[in-house]
Amino acid sequence: MTNSQPVVTPNALNFTPDNKHAYAYSGVMGITNTETTMIEFNTNSEYLKGKVLFSYVDNDTEDYRYRIYLNDTIVQVILQGRKDYDFMYEYAIPIIIPPFSNVKLTAQNIDNSNSRTQIASLTAEAFGMSETEYQ
Repeated sequence: MTNSQPVVTPNALNFTPDNKHAYAYSGVMGITNTETTMIEFNTNSEYLKGKVLFSYVDNDTEDYRYRIYLNDTIVQVILQGRKDYDFMYEYAIPIIIPPFSNVKLTAQNIDNSNSRTQIASLTAEAFGMSETEYQ
C-alpha cells in the first residue's frame, strides 16, 4: 500500500500508511542570498524523532547557511560550503520535534546572489499516531 500524497510536498508532512514514519522533501530549489523556506509544516499530536538533511544538487563551491526553526525559534544553524571548512558535507542532523510545532527549514547562499540548486529532506519515526493495519 502506498501513500496517496505526492513525494515532494514542501508544505506538508507526509506519513507512511502505517503511521509509523513521516517524511517531507523540498524537491530541487534555486537558493540565492535571500533566506528561502525549503520545507514548512505543522505537527499535530504526534512527535517525531528523525533527521534533517540539506544538500547541493549541483557541484558547488559557494557557502550556505541552513536554519531549522521550531515555532519561529532557530534551534539549529549549519554552515556548509567550500572545501576550506572543516564541516562535514551532507551531515544528517538529528532532531526531535514535539507535538503541535511549526517546523521550517531554510537555506541561504551567503557568498553571493547566484541561484544554486539545493534540496532538503526530513525523515522520522512518528510516535503518538493511531496505528493502522498496513504493514
